[in-house]
Amino acid sequence: MALSAPGASAAAGANAKGGAPPDSARHFPSPLGVMLRSAIVPGWGQIANHKWLKAVVVVGGEGLLLSKALDEYHKEQHAANIGDALGKDSHYNLKVNYVWWGIAVHLLQMADAYVDAHLASFDTDFGPEEAPRDTAVGPGLDTKGEARLAVAVHVRF
Repeated sequence: MALSAPGASAAAGANAKGGAPPDSARHFPSPLGVMLRSAIVPGWGQIANHKWLKAVVVVGGEGLLLSKALDEYHKEQHAANIGDALGKDSHYNLKVNYVWWGIAVHLLQMADAYVDAHLASFDTDFGPEEAPRDTAVGPGLDTKGEARLAVAVHVRF
């Protein structure tokens, strides 16, 4: 006769019916893992963070910069083939600028994915707490009957 723990039969029954019950706690991706995903494939970290619009913007932005750099490279090669030294230098400088901007955007999207992963579990609302209003006291008075002042600023561009 084998001895078993009191809950062992219940656990065995749950396992026989298809496994343990699903975990109800939310799981958040590791910030370092998300950042490394973004380093490998642009936008992958944003997708892991469920930031779909950011992922589209990242892929589009980095794709645009890459295509512009390749376009300037081809123009630089064409200028070199026809012997236009001034055009070659101009296209070379533009190509280098696009490459540097691409690197900056890539690092920025990695940092964005890292920060979003850190803030995924942050569930706090900023701002003053909403207090119940007692309108019976009168306009311009708070709930204790004391006067209050409100200032609003409207800016138009």
